[in-house]
Amino acid sequence: MARYIVTSALPYVQSIIHLGNLIGSILPADIYYKFLEMSGEDVIFICGSDEHGAAIELRALKEKTTPQALADKNNRAIKALLEQYNLSFTIYGETHTEQNKAVVYEIFEALDKNGYITKVDSELPYCNIDKRFISDRFIEGKCPICGYEQARGDQCDSCGNLLDPKDLINPYCTICGKSDIQFKKTTNLALDLRKLEPQIKKFIESSAKNNWSKNAVNHSLGYIKRGLKPREITRDLKYGFSVPMKGFEGKIFYVWFDAPLAYIGITRQWNEKAATAYWKGEDTKLIQFMGKDNIEPHTLIWAGMLIGSKVGYVLPTTIYAYEFLNWEGQKFSKSRGIGLDIQEALQILPSDYWRFALASMLPETADTDFTIESLKQAVDNDMNNVIGNFINRTLTLIKSNFDGKVPDGEMLPEIEGKMDDILLKYEQHFKKIEMREALRDVVELATVGNTLMSATEPWKLVKSKKEEDLKRVSDILFTCINIVHDLGIMLYPFTPNASAKILDVFGIEPEMAELVEGLVEETKLNIDKVEPLFHRLTAKEIKDIEKHSGKK
Repeated sequence: MARYIVTSALPYVQSIIHLGNLIGSILPADIYYKFLEMSGEDVIFICGSDEHGAAIELRALKEKTTPQALADKNNRAIKALLEQYNLSFTIYGETHTEQNKAVVYEIFEALDKNGYITKVDSELPYCNIDKRFISDRFIEGKCPICGYEQARGDQCDSCGNLLDPKDLINPYCTICGKSDIQFKKTTNLALDLRKLEPQIKKFIESSAKNNWSKNAVNHSLGYIKRGLKPREITRDLKYGFSVPMKGFEGKIFYVWFDAPLAYIGITRQWNEKAATAYWKGEDTKLIQFMGKDNIEPHTLIWAGMLIGSKVGYVLPTTIYAYEFLNWEGQKFSKSRGIGLDIQEALQILPSDYWRFALASMLPETADTDFTIESLKQAVDNDMNNVIGNFINRTLTLIKSNFDGKVPDGEMLPEIEGKMDDILLKYEQHFKKIEMREALRDVVELATVGNTLMSATEPWKLVKSKKEEDLKRVSDILFTCINIVHDLGIMLYPFTPNASAKILDVFGIEPEMAELVEGLVEETKLNIDKVEPLFHRLTAKEIKDIEKHSGKK
């Protein structure tokens, strides 16, 4: 039996993540994990906080604390918030651990032994105002490729291309805001991607058929076509793992080297023995979710590290990269008050609402805009009017007319056929990692139920004294309660709280639900009181969300 490892790109620990970060990798990874779980697969879900890099060092300086203390505090806060979104991590760990350090050293020493580590002399940005080398992430300027004005020294968030700080037009230091920057010579260690290029290309071309997102394939092969260069893996920073090589004791490993390896290190945090079984198992399938800005670090650098080390860790089976979620046409920006972070969002609406709405907006093929209208479509129409309304009507009719018991009826053949077709589509969409479409299948099933209700009007039939009418209403509501049952299961990956409420009617724990349960037996249902499953957005909720539009 195959084993599955599902990973999400590790969120940076320096601040609370926003909804764009959530939809970009963590939420779809969790949705997919839950689908595999209820399909009976052997699967683990690995994630954690990315604790290294210049950002955490500089924020710690500003807050007059240590990077470790700040990382620990923020890691606890982020983990607690993510748990409120009902994310089913096998473990949510961190990168600054002894387990991850051991993996980093293991891979580094293997790469060095195999001839894939090289020394490179480079000129790195040095801020004459702050009197320090500044990380690629803390130098900004105009992108030489697309012209975006706030491209970072390592990557442009607009076009997604990797950059060198020297490529930027009119660069400036984001710490002091000044342009008094010079490039000073320093020697670093690098992963020699030139030597690994043929193997990396072969890996991408052979693996792309395994549901890789098109952008992951196209961006990666585009880089290879231009020719890969050695990529530096050390930096002149203080917080991180020191480099175990003579002459480089004062440097640490760059975050792009140790963060991907943390997928393995975090698994070791969870269970050392199991980590080996999963990460070195012949039948293991590694499914990785990320935003498009993480494509190259995963498909080129991370894959190159695993290939070049020859240690035996599994390579990614699937790399699925999402485009960006923008907030009403603008990029999320804490400083400009654009967009909600995950804490602010929970203060307005419960987690199920955000999970459902964001899943309906998953930017699978192009950047997507979050708007109030798109939120209302998801919440008011799909959640409340379609799904919630159908379930409420079904349970109310059964409680009132059948003493809360499953009607002694038979499935309506024409509806059963539609249910089977929709369930098959749902499974196929998940297997293709088309989760936005799988959610539409859920809405479609509820629509089938609503259409049946409207066409047959069972609330009128129950008043009839004709035997054929009473038999008809039993068949209708028996069919409807089976639709409710299937909705409860199909909603589990998307809205676990609502799923739990629905499945409780049948005495089923969501985590124990199987995708194909069969027909609901004639039994007493747990219906003490029928309450609305969802509610429409209130004027206050809309107003609270609109406050984060960045408009004064």
